[in-house]
Amino acid sequence: MKRNGVSDDALRLSLFPYSLTHHATAWYDRLPRNSIHSFDEMMRKFLSKYFPPSMVTKLRNEITKSTQEPHESLFEAWERYKLYIDRCPNHNMLLVKQIDTFYNGLTLRHRDTINAAAGGTFMQKTSEECYELIENMTAHHNH
Repeated sequence: MKRNGVSDDALRLSLFPYSLTHHATAWYDRLPRNSIHSFDEMMRKFLSKYFPPSMVTKLRNEITKSTQEPHESLFEAWERYKLYIDRCPNHNMLLVKQIDTFYNGLTLRHRDTINAAAGGTFMQKTSEECYELIENMTAHHNH
């Protein structure tokens, strides 16, 4: 889609430098002028620089091996899990896998609570419904 003759890709590419800080800004400034022609190309270069395969593997392992700590509330476990997801922007995990991993890492007590809130079996819902249910449950953690 174009706005005022400017494509979304060109807009993203022009705004990208403003999202950077510190070392990433210096890295961007050292790129040869006009060497990047699309936002996808910029994203690939950025991810390969700051998220090499070894780091992605380490961060994905944090996601997939995440389990709720005995002292953690559902809210705390969910927030920590979302931080793991956010720290690895190229984890390439579908939402259904993310939800499944989180749910299976919960204590039995919290799985039972989620199933009760779902009105039956939580994992029979769509991944979007599951995500929304957890978000709603954890949004009211102080109540």
